[in-house]
Amino acid sequence: MNLKIFVRSGKGAADITPLLRDNEAFAELINRLAGKILDLDFDKIVCIEGRGFLLGSAVAFKLGKGLVPIRTAGKLKNETLSVDYIDYSGSKKTLEINKDTLNEGEKVVIIDDWVQTGATLKSAIKLVESLRGNIVGIVVFMDDSNDVTRDDLSKYNYQYLEKDLKQEEKF
Repeated sequence: MNLKIFVRSGKGAADITPLLRDNEAFAELINRLAGKILDLDFDKIVCIEGRGFLLGSAVAFKLGKGLVPIRTAGKLKNETLSVDYIDYSGSKKTLEINKDTLNEGEKVVIIDDWVQTGATLKSAIKLVESLRGNIVGIVVFMDDSNDVTRDDLSKYNYQYLEKDLKQEEKF
């Protein structure tokens, strides 16, 4: 199944909500994301607020793993770490993680829906590494980034299912 037919180009970002409406397409997406990390040895899945929650929680449930949310500023109630960054649209954003969600040395996989500049993902990496978590993989559905961003992320076993929404390549 070509999952790209369910994705709309949004304002700078891919919109996966049409895909979520279709139970077969959504199940296939979760199975493919899970398949990318099935052979990795890890403890928890870290997911980034927004659509990353939808994908990360479904994959965590499927694989029987714990889930660590990274949220926008002010949403978490316990003691947090935060990092500021500039997102793909040029807006200043802040991400946070609860300090008690990861133990030193725990192995994690980060899951998100889409990467363009990599700024959000790199901020999530900083938060995990600040808690001394060990990132053993990163998997996203759509990659609209460039070779430099993919190269920067490659040391974390970066994988994606689809590249460049504008291309007509098949799954």
